[in-house]
Amino acid sequence: MENFKNQIKQDILEYQSNLKYVDNINKDEWAFNYWILDKLFYEEEELIEEKIIEYSDMGIDCYEIYEDTKDIFLIQNKYYSDETPLQSNYVKNDFLIRGITALENGTYKKSPELQQAFTKLKSDPEFTVHLQLFVTNNIHSKEADDYIKDFNAAHPKYIASIFYLDDIKNRYYNEIQQTRSNITVKVESVNNATILNINNEAYKLANVFDARYVMTPVVSIYRLYRYAIEKNYPIFDKNIREYLGNKGVNKGIYQTLQDKEDRKNFFYYNNGITIICDAMSKVSTQKSDYNMNAVFEVNNPQIVNGCQTVNTIYEFLKNVSPTDLENEFKDSFVMLKILVIDRKNDREEELYKNIVKYNNSQNRIDEKTFVANTSQFLRLQNEFEKKGLLMLIKQSDKNKFKGKYKSVTKLKELCSEKFDKFGIALPNRVDDFFVPLEKLLQVINAFVEGGYTAYTKKSQMLRFDSTPYNTAVDFIKNDNVTMDSLIDLYLLYKRAEQEKAKNEDARTPIPYYLIDFFAKFECENRDESKIKNELSNHDIINSIIELYSRVTKAYAKQYYKRFGVDYNKMIKQTVKYDIVDDLRDTFI
Repeated sequence: MENFKNQIKQDILEYQSNLKYVDNINKDEWAFNYWILDKLFYEEEELIEEKIIEYSDMGIDCYEIYEDTKDIFLIQNKYYSDETPLQSNYVKNDFLIRGITALENGTYKKSPELQQAFTKLKSDPEFTVHLQLFVTNNIHSKEADDYIKDFNAAHPKYIASIFYLDDIKNRYYNEIQQTRSNITVKVESVNNATILNINNEAYKLANVFDARYVMTPVVSIYRLYRYAIEKNYPIFDKNIREYLGNKGVNKGIYQTLQDKEDRKNFFYYNNGITIICDAMSKVSTQKSDYNMNAVFEVNNPQIVNGCQTVNTIYEFLKNVSPTDLENEFKDSFVMLKILVIDRKNDREEELYKNIVKYNNSQNRIDEKTFVANTSQFLRLQNEFEKKGLLMLIKQSDKNKFKGKYKSVTKLKELCSEKFDKFGIALPNRVDDFFVPLEKLLQVINAFVEGGYTAYTKKSQMLRFDSTPYNTAVDFIKNDNVTMDSLIDLYLLYKRAEQEKAKNEDARTPIPYYLIDFFAKFECENRDESKIKNELSNHDIINSIIELYSRVTKAYAKQYYKRFGVDYNKMIKQTVKYDIVDDLRDTFI
């Protein structure tokens, strides 16, 4: 785990080296706030600074607002040494009370944007506030954890969480670091009457696999998932597991579990969970104080449908006292469908894939989204690598590529011609060949929709079925867009970033605006078929960079002069293309 703490330290040093123009970046505690918003919330770098409020007191350190999903995150960060314990009184009196109370009273003065958003959303029944505390060590405080449980039980619209260093690492990689192993889990039910067995012998039907429908308590699902985590067992099918980290908890499920009366109706509200396994035992009886008298075992389960249900059950019940679990949730059930399939058998393996596909086709993850698009990104990753660029689809890809490319000589050879064309200096570190997937999707959105979308919708780029996500996927699949077109567009952005780093103000050219204006004017209203010709040689590219470096710098000055809005707020506003048009004509 110390290695991961070193990763955070290295990232902070890189910020301090590259972002000298950012106030307070030289303070490690402040830079850790920057790290949290950048690495865990995927906030656009240009917008992070104004979302950091404090770094050395007991107030809200930073925040995120997602109006589309009606979520607000109030974040506090503790950049602690390995020996510094988290104070339970701080959690009770400051983390859980101070900031949220001021927002509730409408008296929070340190961020008008945050107060306005809270006031606007607070009466909406779907509104949720997430209070999240990140601590850079693993010294757990039982008293603090108990305060969290009590707070969540008392506040239906708020979800408080503490993330210790292990939790931060898992969230950073957007996955539980799991290895394949064999496990056996226990499933409970009321009695034999609440379990329906389907098997070949009883039904005398061809192509019927052993299966079982079980009315099981949510506590049984919670323990099943918790056990899988403890054993580092990958319980979610790989297609579904990728989706899990992206979505988090489901509000409707969470609020139902929160309501002491409504949780009894959980069985009727929920579509259920589907598990595929290698084998399951016969049902036996057990003594139970909570009416769970039937029990059986399942070998090597894979959850292929219901990941949000399982994840949300776990996230809620982990905050409930173990002594209260059975009593509080003895009447809360969920339907569990278990299928026994031999994946070594080719026919049954094909059936397995179809079950995964069709069980999810009615949900937000449809076949096109979680299969075709995942393979689409993997295809891009492979094609980019052939040309010397390393696309990061997951955080763990960083370590994968660092292990593969101990030397960057081959990468330099593969991309030298392209880099020369764009006037980009060949890097000497493998990190500088990385192409984060969300960054590529932002570049595409800047071309198709404009700089405003690229800057303000970063959090939606990797959200399945969001408008920016679909915009990028449609662009990638467009017959007029070649692999070279995608790489050229990305390298135009990279060249703009290089020029910005050289500039004294470290603000211009404004990279996504440069892509936006290139698309609108040079590519004649965003015609993707023109990318190839308009980026065909070094001289043309230099002319584009020079022109729009001047245009974006003048635009920022003109915008401030007209509207009294500075750079940080300007890039959150829609672009005034009439100003751009006039400036472009002037500089040409």
